[in-house]
Amino acid sequence: MDHLYVVHVLTHGLHDVDVRAEGNHDNPHAQRMQDHKALRIRELLHKANLQIPSDRIFLVHGEPASEIKKMANKIQADLVIVGSHVKENDWMQLPGATTNCVIQGISSDVMAVKV
Repeated sequence: MDHLYVVHVLTHGLHDVDVRAEGNHDNPHAQRMQDHKALRIRELLHKANLQIPSDRIFLVHGEPASEIKKMANKIQADLVIVGSHVKENDWMQLPGATTNCVIQGISSDVMAVKV
């Protein structure tokens, strides 16, 4: 394994308008939310025995599929692993909308993992 990057996209919903504002470092609520996500990601990586340098962990704001594709292109990813939320009642176990959008139009290979 040469390089492993982690990208978590914070979506732009009506409930997080303050979080998505560029340069909004003065908003303590937005900063707390981002710090909590970063801590949670670190905990999950530690639990999985993955030691990833901080400069390879990205929390970005935007539309998930678009941001994942941008980052994959930027780092010239060979493989993108996407956590796919499958609905409990979905008997076909199809990947979610975000996973489908990532798969379409990306030059990297994509692996969907059920979460």
